Amino acid sequence: AQILLRRSSSSSSSSTSRTCFKKATLPGGFNADGLREWAVLHNFGADGALTGQALRRRRRHITDDDENEPYVDLFSKRVSEECSEYLASHPSPSDALGRAFFGSRNFMAEAQVLSSLNTLFSSYPEGTTTLPTHFKLNEQYLQWKVTVKSPLELICSYQIGGLDFRGCTMLAFDPRLRKVFHGNCIDVVEKRIQGFFPETGIRMHVKYADFLLDGMVDELENMTSEKD
Repeated sequence: AQILLRRSSSSSSSSTSRTCFKKATLPGGFNADGLREWAVLHNFGADGALTGQALRRRRRHITDDDENEPYVDLFSKRVSEECSEYLASHPSPSDALGRAFFGSRNFMAEAQVLSSLNTLFSSYPEGTTTLPTHFKLNEQYLQWKVTVKSPLELICSYQIGGLDFRGCTMLAFDPRLRKVFHGNCIDVVEKRIQGFFPETGIRMHVKYADFLLDGMVDELENMTSEKD
């Protein structure tokens, strides 16, 4: 189910997580509107991470337009207490989220298809089909490019050449709520998703996104068990 939450504090009862996350800003927040606002302000990652004057200038030039808002969704799932402690003590929880999401069994089929297509068409630069240990800004894995990274959040943007199709994927962890998040913003006007085929496509996307979140959580729980 779609979960919309208010922007949350990233505090935790453990001193380790308080220290690690003290300055962990979350550009996409823990809510769908925050992710959509980030995508619009930053042109779905195409303009890089705007800050300061550049961001304020962009904000002034973008008006609220309910008729042309892009599609957005956000899903969350609670992890076990042990998994939450594992993430809170991790040097970079967002790296763990990225590895768990893209390295999960549920994502495996998509990764294999994209890697196979890359072998035939060389769609991605060399080395980008190997799952990274650390997700670094502006580096790429398959079709996703790391656009934003903080200790608690990862936003990866993508654009499929030739189809003029783009969007972004957000992964985040809230130690206070003991939840992980998976959000998507797609550059398709939400109010134009009408008719049997578009609506069916979105329903399939929602089920798949929830399936990928389940895979990420399972992988995180496995990481926790292996650590012990």
